[in-house]
Amino acid sequence: MTTPVDVEVETASGREKLRLDVGRVYNLGFTIRDSAKMDRHMDEVEKIGIKRPHTDRPPIIFPISTWATVFGDEAQVQYRRTSGEVEIVTIDSGGELYVTVGSDHTDRKLETVSIPWSKQVAPNVVAPLLWRWEDVADHWNEVTMECWVVDGGERIRYQHAGVAEFWTPVEMRDSIRGRIAEDQGALVLFSGTVVTDDEKFRYCNEWTISLNDPVLNRRIVHTYTVVVLGDEIVDSPGVDDMSNLPDLTGNHG
Repeated sequence: MTTPVDVEVETASGREKLRLDVGRVYNLGFTIRDSAKMDRHMDEVEKIGIKRPHTDRPPIIFPISTWATVFGDEAQVQYRRTSGEVEIVTIDSGGELYVTVGSDHTDRKLETVSIPWSKQVAPNVVAPLLWRWEDVADHWNEVTMECWVVDGGERIRYQHAGVAEFWTPVEMRDSIRGRIAEDQGALVLFSGTVVTDDEKFRYCNEWTISLNDPVLNRRIVHTYTVVVLGDEIVDSPGVDDMSNLPDLTGNHG
């Protein structure tokens, strides 16, 4: 079963509408080429109590439900301690490859208990504007991505990186072949991310992510807001109280 999504594709002649029938979504990890930069990001997550993941065969693959993947401008979450991550998004639709920018919005408190669950309860946000891979492939290493947040009323750059720091979209798609079940719908892959500019997480209500192509002089820019659902309950005992969570790690002994 697939989930239909309407997006636009930017070309040299303008924008074209495209219907994607999304079949599967996966968050990838360990796709950064520089292991030292990867370690800096792992150090960053360990500071807030998240256990460092490990794999002998990169990338790590986290499956995400299609209902937890949004192409809109709102991310609904349960708790305040959530944050985004700017990432390359690769979309394979019937063999045609597209690229855009996304944010793996994550519940950081739940991430200390279970990484897959933390990614499932907060949405993966995808910009609804795409580029054809064939249009950027010859100068892909010139493309950059950024994330900006509004924190305390101040607009702050949160992350920035060149896409050349990661595997290419083709490499990411090829890396999971034979490792996932075949599906008839479009495949959406998130690349993983880089360390924040000041190496600390921010929990903000407004996030802007962008993919910047200096060669063709164009950008994909997408802003979304975070809605904390618990804040809408007048007599809520405290939307950050997760002390009574069950053991989701599988370690019951």
